[in-house]
Amino acid sequence: MLIIAFDDANRMYRQGMEHLLQQLPLEGADGQIEYQPLTKNNAKDADVVVKSFVQGEEFLCLPIFKFRNKTGMIIGLYEGDKTPYHSDLPLCISNVVFVSRKEPLSKTRERVIQTWKERNEVESNQSYMKCLKCKCRKLTSQQYAIIKYMLDGKDIQDIADLLDISAKTVSAHKRMIMAKFNLNSDYELLQLFNKYKVQLSLASHL
Repeated sequence: MLIIAFDDANRMYRQGMEHLLQQLPLEGADGQIEYQPLTKNNAKDADVVVKSFVQGEEFLCLPIFKFRNKTGMIIGLYEGDKTPYHSDLPLCISNVVFVSRKEPLSKTRERVIQTWKERNEVESNQSYMKCLKCKCRKLTSQQYAIIKYMLDGKDIQDIADLLDISAKTVSAHKRMIMAKFNLNSDYELLQLFNKYKVQLSLASHL
């Protein structure tokens, strides 16, 4: 039996992906697949993880995968035409296959099958040992303060006054943050950091 864990709020797309995976020749399934919501407990042992990514999330540390040691497959779902793939992915998702929700099902099928065949060639993720070598991107303490105030609804001048710096400095930091995480709009910036504000709060004090 294969365990497939999902983290995707789009119910219709999830049902379509479940149907696709059910039809694929996944070794070890023996006709039996159990679908579960993705949790901290099953993230390390699920044979397949299907997870939606917001823009920029591919640069962040993903604690849910920290202890994942299953030689399985992670399918990363994303919106739009800009692939999240880059050469310095966090080590815990270094073998992810990114799938656009817009791409033809035939292309998704091909890439998922190929990734499943190659899974045993990927070194087992002993992430607790590799975290020190991970190239995930973090905010500086100053950048975190700026993001925190943005999430609270403050504008550039408000943030400048609160931090006792110039509005130009705040804007410069904001541009650096957007470049660091490959973000194109305020919407993408707030979407990403609203999702990870607790994690980023901890990371900023490390």
